[in-house]
Amino acid sequence: MYSAATRPVLPDYDVVIPCHNRAHVVADAVASVLAQEHAPTRVIVVDDGSSDDSAAVIDALARAGAGRVVAVLLPRNGGASNARNAGAALCRAPWIAFLDSDDLWLPGAAVALLRASAEADIVCGHFRRVEGDGHPGEPECGWWGDDIRVALSHGGVIGPSWSIVRRDVVRRVDGFDPSFHNCNDWDFYTRAAASGATFRRIDAAVALYRTVAGHRLVADVTIGAENARRVLSHPLFRQHREPEPA
Repeated sequence: MYSAATRPVLPDYDVVIPCHNRAHVVADAVASVLAQEHAPTRVIVVDDGSSDDSAAVIDALARAGAGRVVAVLLPRNGGASNARNAGAALCRAPWIAFLDSDDLWLPGAAVALLRASAEADIVCGHFRRVEGDGHPGEPECGWWGDDIRVALSHGGVIGPSWSIVRRDVVRRVDGFDPSFHNCNDWDFYTRAAASGATFRRIDAAVALYRTVAGHRLVADVTIGAENARRVLSHPLFRQHREPEPA
């Protein structure tokens, strides 16, 4: 904890939580954000046309949130990118965090990420993986080395749940691309890097990346392979590809 004399001056931020059929966990995600020492300006929870009780849970969270929680109830399922964009359109703070509804922020996440906000446009931390009801694993981060372009050329190395981005960058690249069924975060950070956004990695673990009951887009192998090909076709990666065999 920080005293009044040592507390860092940190920028304001909003949190966008897209949710599809996660009625059993979305309240935990919201609570993990509201419990941050440096609290968000608002938590915008977007129900993406769920067929379970997610909309009712989110509406109740908003009514109990004393203005800190905003419910956006979309009439039909449009995908994670569309839901994130709908939430981002309501953001007013200079920074936005996109937390998945089945993940959690760890205590101190906001402070750890935003203490590096003066040095970059996108700040990425580490995460701890939780399989089912198991215990959190060791901190992980897919981004290694110094050049984010090289790291992104090898895969989706940054997750929305353990990073934070300037709102101006989100607007500059028109948010997340709804045409991506998956790999939408990889595509987003790739386009952000191509637009000139700067990236900073910190050592702190800021999120729990949880595997909970329900369908996960990462299981769609065929579509995922096609979307990966689409991302890797971006001009940003031309200089980082291996030379074609003779």
